[in-house]
Parts: sequence; C-alpha cells; structure tokens
Amino acid sequence: MTKQIDHLKGVWELRWSSSKSPFLKYSLLLDNLQIIDPENDRGLNFLRPKGFLGNSLATNILAELNIIDQKRINVTFKKAGIIGPQLLGKNIGLFSEIKKTQKGWLDTTVLTNKLRVCKGYKGTTFALLKREDLLTADFFNLIIN
Repeated sequence: MTKQIDHLKGVWELRWSSSKSPFLKYSLLLDNLQIIDPENDRGLNFLRPKGFLGNSLATNILAELNIIDQKRINVTFKKAGIIGPQLLGKNIGLFSEIKKTQKGWLDTTVLTNKLRVCKGYKGTTFALLKREDLLTADFFNLIIN
C-alpha cells in the first residue's frame, strides 16, 4: 500500500474522460488538474485557462479523501471557489463551504508513477498523466493563503 500511495500523491492532468460534461473533458484551452495529497487526506480539482490567463483565474473544489484500499478512495467535497490574481503578494480567493454533503468515490484501475486510470461513482472513466513540473503543496497554499 505504501508504494501505491507514493504513486498516487501528486498533480495529475486529465488527458481523457468518458464524460459529456465540458468540465470533465480534456481541452487544449484548459488545465484540468487533480491534486492528490493522501498523507493529509485531501484532494483538489483545479480548472484554469492555459497560458498567462491561468495565473489570473482558476476554479477549484477542495475534498477530503479517505483511502479505503489500494483501489478505492472515498471523497467528500468540502469547499468550492475561485482563485483570482495576486494582490499585495496574495492570491484573491472566494471560497464557500459546500453546505449539502457531497460524497463520491474513485476506483483506480491503473496506477503507475506516470499514469492513472480511474472510474468515478457516476460511471465516468478518467485517464490522467502525472505533472512532475507542478508541486502538490503549491496548489493547497493558494487556498490556505
């Protein structure tokens, strides 16, 4: 299990999805990222425009993670919000608690140090590639600061 968690932690970029939702599909214009930090029981869905605009506007959903076994992660969505441009050294952010409990799960069917294929609780299959150029902590720091 330790080896699996080591592979799971990181910033993952969505490269393919069976979903019809534009927010759950790959796009040349958007970074659609999933940041997973199993050591701190947290995850983040992060969507932003590619290029220089990406630093000025991003949407995200913060989730609490509960790793059940080597395959399943239970997910409870906690906050949703927008991260805007920097002002006086801090990103402007608007976040709100998700009032109605939203839960789900992800089953990981393939996991290597570069590729993750998983299926969500609504039946959507996702293929993601690990982004070695991005750090997990940087994304959570945007929410905390």
